[in-house]
Amino acid sequence: MFRTINTRKSIIELEFKLVYVGDAKEDKQDQVLDVVVIDAVAPGTYKFVFEAPPPDPKKLPNDSDVDVSVILLLALYRNQEFARVGYYVFTEYDDPELRENPPVKVDFEKLNRTIAVDEPRVTTFPIVWDEQQSTDQLVFAELTEDEKKIAELNEELEMCHSLENVNCTNETPTEANELAETDELITETNEIIPETNEIITETNELITETNELITETNESTEPKTTNETITSSEQIITNEPIVSTEPLNTMD
Repeated sequence: MFRTINTRKSIIELEFKLVYVGDAKEDKQDQVLDVVVIDAVAPGTYKFVFEAPPPDPKKLPNDSDVDVSVILLLALYRNQEFARVGYYVFTEYDDPELRENPPVKVDFEKLNRTIAVDEPRVTTFPIVWDEQQSTDQLVFAELTEDEKKIAELNEELEMCHSLENVNCTNETPTEANELAETDELITETNEIIPETNEIITETNELITETNELITETNESTEPKTTNETITSSEQIITNEPIVSTEPLNTMD
């Protein structure tokens, strides 16, 4: 969907290009899949279906056959690019076994290409919409050639940086950021665990010392038992015979 600007004259020509990026670091590998030209469009909002053929595998770099790439939708007015929409493209095998052990020679018939249409990256560029622009219209001044090159370079660098954060498991940069936050949380948790273990160890040592103190206190309050011989004041009864000292009365 696109919206035309309400200028004094109807837009003479709109052009849309669908470009497959073969290499994020080199535009020579880009393939223009299709071009749509629209003439004499009145100001307003329009929508159309853009169908294009797939990229030519023979023109792709060898290391990008099964990888993450980008597809760009370029919008131009009078050969001036005013908008660029980028989508991540994930190319992988349908068969999980082939994903784990990919063949040396790429089997294009078994490849599946998925476009992340839910997360577009939109970049706009200021251009001259009409030869006679008034101050009450929503228009932009034309960029110089150097400014255009800088804007394109920044866009490519940003896209290249985003590609470094995307892997071949259909993880978008948003998901990669969530994973990075999860990893940071795990790291912080692992740092807290040793501190918690130290606190537990100190607590156990304190409990041991407390138990020893309780034991010593209990021992000091118990009565002491000695091995001394106890002398009894009671009379000792023995089995010895009793000898009397009184005279015996005898009968004559």
